[in-house]
Amino acid sequence: MKRIILILLGVVALMSEGKAQQDALYSQYMFNPFAINPAYAGSRSSMSGILLARKQWAGIDGAPTTGSFALHSPFKGKNFALGFNAVMDKIGPASNSGALVTYAYHLKMGPGKLSLGLRGGIYSTRLDNSLLVFSDGSDSKNTGEVYQKTVPTFDFGGYYYTNKFYVGVSANHLLASGTYNIDSTTSVLNGGNGGGSQLFNTYDRHLSLATGLAIVVNPDVVLKPSLLVKYVHGAPINVDINFSVLLNKVFWLGASVRSSKAIVGILEYNITDFVRVGYSYDFSFGAIRSYTTGSHELFLGFDVSVAKKKNAYTTRFL
Repeated sequence: MKRIILILLGVVALMSEGKAQQDALYSQYMFNPFAINPAYAGSRSSMSGILLARKQWAGIDGAPTTGSFALHSPFKGKNFALGFNAVMDKIGPASNSGALVTYAYHLKMGPGKLSLGLRGGIYSTRLDNSLLVFSDGSDSKNTGEVYQKTVPTFDFGGYYYTNKFYVGVSANHLLASGTYNIDSTTSVLNGGNGGGSQLFNTYDRHLSLATGLAIVVNPDVVLKPSLLVKYVHGAPINVDINFSVLLNKVFWLGASVRSSKAIVGILEYNITDFVRVGYSYDFSFGAIRSYTTGSHELFLGFDVSVAKKKNAYTTRFL
């Protein structure tokens, strides 16, 4: 197991450059790993989908809002899986949207499987200059224009899993396509580092490590501790530590502590064997606490079995 973890970390370390945290934040990462790691595709032995909405820092005008959809599935009798992601993330006058497809290959390794996943697609960054507030109304950048740039993006991930344990690493936005500027004369979006005033950075490499395990106390109680570590060069390391408990194979109750000064409460309810709904509330205890009532995240998930045997579905711990 140590060798597996070191191999996965080594692959990601080869890709380790970045500038700033830009990807959407998810509090229910332990129930939505595919949003972070493409290698998770197909690991649930079902066609699995997630529809998620997040409102960050409620009460603050222009605070981040996120909507995402994910679908992935293995293929019966095959060692590979395919997936699709769509995301829309808006922060004030800026918004990021993307559409990506995933291919993951699963290899039998010891008591579990090792999955290697590659995800590729496009991301679009848009800035509505008319929503910016300029202290000097005659500022040459106060044009009221909308600037947009679309770039290709690729993610890579490794994911090792058994019925009761997982560890995964991923590197997102491998191309790390650099800084884009507004040319002060033509007011168009140009690539490169010369000329014009800096508008924004495009998507920098994001590295993550996630691990967790399920501890079956008895048929009605399952404990699930998990950990997520995210890193981008130039930004603080972000650590989420979560502890959840599954009761009567129906309710997941959990709590997380986030290094960015937040405590998260989490609830997931398995409505049926194939449909689940989840909600989380983030309580910020940093300086921002005076301005927000917290953050809310809601998701709806489904699983359609692709196993050879009917009724082969069992409660999924991971």
